Amino acid sequence: MQFQGTIDFAAGQTAVWHTLTNPHIVSRCTPHLTGWAELPSNTQFHLQFTWGSGSSRVTIPLLLTWQTMKPPTLLEWQSEAQIGSTWLLINGRFHLSATTPTTTRVAFAAELEPPNKMLQQVIQSTAPRLLDNFFRCLKTSAEAV
Repeated sequence: MQFQGTIDFAAGQTAVWHTLTNPHIVSRCTPHLTGWAELPSNTQFHLQFTWGSGSSRVTIPLLLTWQTMKPPTLLEWQSEAQIGSTWLLINGRFHLSATTPTTTRVAFAAELEPPNKMLQQVIQSTAPRLLDNFFRCLKTSAEAV
């Protein structure tokens, strides 16, 4: 399963890079994130999400690793999420291109293989809305610089 797209920012490439790699900004923009901690490597983060409501609420721990960083053009990352006893590996990348000195296009992709149909359906139905909210917030943050 793959999610991909492009977003145009009315901000320079360096400002967009800073926004994408600043854990404080990203954490404010990440839906359902309830906590995070940066590990000593400065390229790994423990994240915690909650999903659902009431007695159906699930806590999802995730380890995020920035694998390739080529400022200000490329960020590749990998994450491992634990949903109950199920592990989900997600690989992603952000490629930043300056379209003008004050505008930047970000191409993103995330690839994952859910281990069962139920999880696949949940991801397919919720990911587009979550991604839209995430990138709308990042765009607002980068353009405010």
